[in-house]
Amino acid sequence: MRAAATVLAVGALLGGTLAACGSGPDEPTAAGDRRPTATAPAATTSPTGSTGSTSPTSLAGTPPVAASPAQRLAMSCRGHARPTVVLVSGLGASRHTFDGLVTDLARRHRVCSYDRAGLGDSPPLRRREPDPWPGNAADELAATLVARGEQPPYVLLGWSYGGLVVQAFTERHGGLVDGLVLEDSSAAEQFVDRAWDHITWDEGGRLVDTRRTVRALRAVDLGGRPTVVLSSDAITGAAGRLWYRYHDRLAASSTDAVHVEVLGAPHAVHEGNQAIVATAVDAVVAAVRDDAALTGCRRTFRPVGGRCLG
Repeated sequence: MRAAATVLAVGALLGGTLAACGSGPDEPTAAGDRRPTATAPAATTSPTGSTGSTSPTSLAGTPPVAASPAQRLAMSCRGHARPTVVLVSGLGASRHTFDGLVTDLARRHRVCSYDRAGLGDSPPLRRREPDPWPGNAADELAATLVARGEQPPYVLLGWSYGGLVVQAFTERHGGLVDGLVLEDSSAAEQFVDRAWDHITWDEGGRLVDTRRTVRALRAVDLGGRPTVVLSSDAITGAAGRLWYRYHDRLAASSTDAVHVEVLGAPHAVHEGNQAIVATAVDAVVAAVRDDAALTGCRRTFRPVGGRCLG
């Protein structure tokens, strides 16, 4: 079932804006790197997440063609095996926030990380392009993965604001996604609950379209995809209660999910407890490969500092 949905989704994506895209890079790094063969796209500690392009060659006598987002976003991929694990960073953070995690995961998985427009090695959105929001970030990520020959299915890990991008990706390109890890993920409720009014949602020099995000992601359906929701215990008081309520809602969005509190970890859980994030990825990948449900939450997460909440 998952394989059939993936084939249909890739076909639809390739039949649209990606028809002219080339094959993808092997091991990293610049936006222009290419893989020889292909068959198919500064962290902060706040609850928001965090902080090289190639121009196409035009034919003689014709004007240059503007690079599509899929051609200009910087992406690095390492390792082998399927499904491919895709890491999505927090607000304003480059892919390098995940360097340590990538080194660990690439020993047993194929892992990709990337920079959204205006971050790291990726150029900013052009003036005429809409303001950033998780939906257009998800579309650009899907296009980049397929254009670079990174074959689905994908297991997506989204940290903080990256969790919203992962949610949007699953809503808009669900046939490409087989599992998720939501690492102390942001939630659409943050844009309407006054507890978070102090946050400036700025991405690559542009304000995030928060109204559109709320309309699209206030309720998401993750289906039966294996999903691990990790919640740092760093946020306390009324904001902490809201935070856990958001994450309970995200866990309930999948019929195969576990919600794990990470004890003593900062908002950037992968920086304070890399082992539990890697364990979450391993658990989801195993469930996807075996076409099975997640099992043994306490046995899996207690040894690496987790407390299962549901």
